[in-house]
Amino acid sequence: MKSIILIFSLLTINLSFAKESIEEGAKNSMLKVLESNEALHASFFKYNPKEVEQNAKKTLDALNAIKNPELKKLLAKAGEKLKLITATADREANNVNYHQASMAFIYIINKYDLGEKYAGYRCPMVKKKWVQNTKKMGRVHNPYDPSMPHCGGKMN
Repeated sequence: MKSIILIFSLLTINLSFAKESIEEGAKNSMLKVLESNEALHASFFKYNPKEVEQNAKKTLDALNAIKNPELKKLLAKAGEKLKLITATADREANNVNYHQASMAFIYIINKYDLGEKYAGYRCPMVKKKWVQNTKKMGRVHNPYDPSMPHCGGKMN
């Protein structure tokens, strides 16, 4: 009897972490946003302001192409923050805006079943989060502080 209760408890725990399914078109649109974000993440990691701005615009374009009303609503704040990322802004301002956009992306990754390609990461030192392609990057690539390029970890 105890083993049946244990199995039921484990199934209940696993079900509580289940992500919502999302229609294929919306899923593909969101994956395009996350693919664009890969280039933005890379330009923050090596911090090239001109590339940061260009990639923020490309990510915003991918975000604006989303048709799903629920995703559009959940990503509205991310769009506002991506618009504020410019080559002329100081790095800390761009870092804050990228972090806030990333928070929206992480929320979507945690809420919907988009596969295992992307995950949220965080650095406790700079207190910021980002999204990283787990298939391409086995090691943490903290985009916020060049003195700590591999500080942080994957969020569960």
